[in-house]
Amino acid sequence: MDWVEKELRVAAVVGACTGVGVMLPWVLEGSMSWLALLVFPAFCGAVVGLLVGVVAVGGGRYALWSDRVWPARSHRTWEYRFAACTAAAVTLVTALALCWLVVAAGEISTGTDGFPTWWIALAAIPASSYLFAYLLAPAADRTARTVDRLGEV
Repeated sequence: MDWVEKELRVAAVVGACTGVGVMLPWVLEGSMSWLALLVFPAFCGAVVGLLVGVVAVGGGRYALWSDRVWPARSHRTWEYRFAACTAAAVTLVTALALCWLVVAAGEISTGTDGFPTWWIALAAIPASSYLFAYLLAPAADRTARTVDRLGEV
């Protein structure tokens, strides 16, 4: 199983668990059927998780490309670069999506003292993406150009 498949599986599972976790208080309250409140959010969370996973894979592919142009000094720096590129891609797309949702809903107000709850999602999604990308980083390609061979190309 390669890193793309692992990334997408982890994103779908985390999305499904998040969807269930968001609806869990209503299930424990007993106000509605547990099946309806857990299955549908798990499905929707898995779909959103897959969308985030696809963006994360795009960021990971950019990291692989950057390793060919600018090789990492060690495996640890490669893992940090891979995770940073993945988290940056996820942050940009998540920020754009959340800004679009806030503007479309008309919830822009500067006079309130409350903390915008969507900022929590904007911090949690890229943070979890960084963590999982760091843990699932593929091995760096060691056939990249070295400093000695830069003049040959």
